[in-house]
Amino acid sequence: IGAALGASALSGCYARDTEPVAAPEPELGEPLQFTFGTISGGEVSSDTTRGRTTALLFVTTYDLPSQAEAQLLRDVLSSHKPVANAAIVMMEAPQAAGLAQVWADSIALKWPIAMASPTLMAGDSQLGRITGVPTLIVLDRRGRLLANSEGALGREAIRECLTRADAH
Repeated sequence: IGAALGASALSGCYARDTEPVAAPEPELGEPLQFTFGTISGGEVSSDTTRGRTTALLFVTTYDLPSQAEAQLLRDVLSSHKPVANAAIVMMEAPQAAGLAQVWADSIALKWPIAMASPTLMAGDSQLGRITGVPTLIVLDRRGRLLANSEGALGREAIRECLTRADAH
């Protein structure tokens, strides 16, 4: 019974058994449209982030690689020039907003924290289906998709994604 209970409890988790895979180089298309309400009552959207390279990191509070990736992104962005936008999107129910804030505070993140919308969770948004965490999406200044990488990336890979976006 215990094994069955454990398996069913994990069935809804965002986890993978494989190594991280970088998505193929995307074709630059039209700017993506998205809007997420933040847990502080603000908004992270295609309109509020336009004008700067933007890193959207999709995570969960219960996933250690998500925490590590957030810390790496924080460290890379602290010295990245030009300044880039960053936001956390929690792939959890809205009821976890308080836990999301504690999570962000524990690793000294000052970025907006949004809870994933039902549309995003269903895979019906312009950002596509997020199938695992952490997932890093990088948009250029115009809001065009430049990187969509599932799984933990190292500092250099994060820096490369941001630099590539800055060049567009």
